[in-house]
Amino acid sequence: MNAKPVVAVVAAARERRSTQVVVACWVVAAAVLMLAVTVQPFRDTDVWWHLALGRYIAVHGIPSQEPFSFLAAQHPWVGQQWLYEVLLAGLVGAGGPGLASVVMGVVAACALAIAAASVPRSARVPGIALGAGMVFSGLVMAQVVGVRGQVITLFGVAVVMCVVARWREGRNGALFVLPPLFLLWANMHAGFIAGFAVIATALLLARPLGAGGASRRHLGAALGVSLLATLLNPAGPGLYAYVVETFANPTLTQLVTEWTSPDFHNIWLQLFEAEVVILVVLWAIGGGPDRFDVALAAGLLVATLQAQRNVSLFAIIAVPQIAVYGTRAFRLRVLPRLRERSGWLRPRPALALGVTAVVGIATALTVAPGISAQQTQAFESSRYPAAAATYYAAHFAGERLYSPDTWGGYLAYRFPLGRVVFLYDETAVFGDASLQRYLDIHDLHDDWTSVLQSESIRVAIVPQDSQEASALHEVGWSVECADNLSGSLLMSAPASTQVRTEVASEPLAVPVSGAPPC
Repeated sequence: MNAKPVVAVVAAARERRSTQVVVACWVVAAAVLMLAVTVQPFRDTDVWWHLALGRYIAVHGIPSQEPFSFLAAQHPWVGQQWLYEVLLAGLVGAGGPGLASVVMGVVAACALAIAAASVPRSARVPGIALGAGMVFSGLVMAQVVGVRGQVITLFGVAVVMCVVARWREGRNGALFVLPPLFLLWANMHAGFIAGFAVIATALLLARPLGAGGASRRHLGAALGVSLLATLLNPAGPGLYAYVVETFANPTLTQLVTEWTSPDFHNIWLQLFEAEVVILVVLWAIGGGPDRFDVALAAGLLVATLQAQRNVSLFAIIAVPQIAVYGTRAFRLRVLPRLRERSGWLRPRPALALGVTAVVGIATALTVAPGISAQQTQAFESSRYPAAAATYYAAHFAGERLYSPDTWGGYLAYRFPLGRVVFLYDETAVFGDASLQRYLDIHDLHDDWTSVLQSESIRVAIVPQDSQEASALHEVGWSVECADNLSGSLLMSAPASTQVRTEVASEPLAVPVSGAPPC
């Protein structure tokens, strides 16, 4: 018996195993490295009212109306994110904000890894290329991850991309993942619509990649069952009306920064711009793009130019494309010149394992201090009016409270009962009339003092250097305490019901040096 074929088979098997180990190590290393970006404190102000609502739902169920503000909400409350909110409250209850930060950071990092797994297996993309695509996209989406529901959508889109990739290779069994995915997704974040868009694009444009072919009938059936699964939510079919109203709401598209067009003077958005350019260049020099890839990238580019929050979705779909077309460009343009010195390109498991270990240790040392109880409390106290809220609870409990909308969610978390808070970041549910009453005060319109009086607002927590603080001081409000850590003031109305209504054209400095600390 000739031993040479056996030796060749064994050697080939070892080579495949080595390649798989190296690819896995680079993907894991990149995902772990990105935890330094994706594990974030409660930086997004929305997190607080989501947390308050999760606690409310756990006790009272999903509310039909907005539950925290004394303003009249124009629209009913649709508990579309109820499952995310309950899970968030459970995480914070079990391990504090640090645990929630870690879990959501891991979900975002896993989204990058799963997106890398959607690379066609026939492309033979090396692990270092997958890792590079993950790191680049991780940096691009850094500003829109953290403890927020949108991370669920990033994860969901990555899973859909991976399922579509396996379907294109003829593995129809992967489609069974889709209905339960959409069932959970539709109860956690409205971005599940993006997953349907990816599937519909694949159904129309994706070509088979495997010898067995891809059954469009099977993908269409999975899409239909997934659509039915999304109806299992508290709003039922009304969920889709809610989604349409949300994405078309002018209050969001005109007033909320994330829903506006990108400002490319921002360095974060310049990274996105660079990723778009690099991807187009790689398409050109990598032998031309797949039409499905072009459709995904072009669609999300348009969506991002309309609302910059979609940067993160573009980054997710860019992970496999940068890896695939970057590898093709390297093989076409660079590798032919390195053939005589290409030994260094062979898989080296020991090196990959070593890099993964070093990255893991370095990331753990970087992330761990930021998620400690002491550090998360310090972040809360410096970013939000924690001390001022504590002072309010001790001296003004039950009084209606004015604050900027960016602090309203935090105050709803601190004071979920009694409807004592003003507007917070879920502005779409309040409607134009309530939003206008808030803007009358915030922008110091002519009737701003009458709004305070008509709403019986006699306490305010405002930034020290804000125009509201200056105006309130001018009409006789006093500074009860100063929270210098967060830069906030707690102010109260004078005992007399007669207050001045005119303020100086230029804001005056509020005397805080003599105010007691909160």
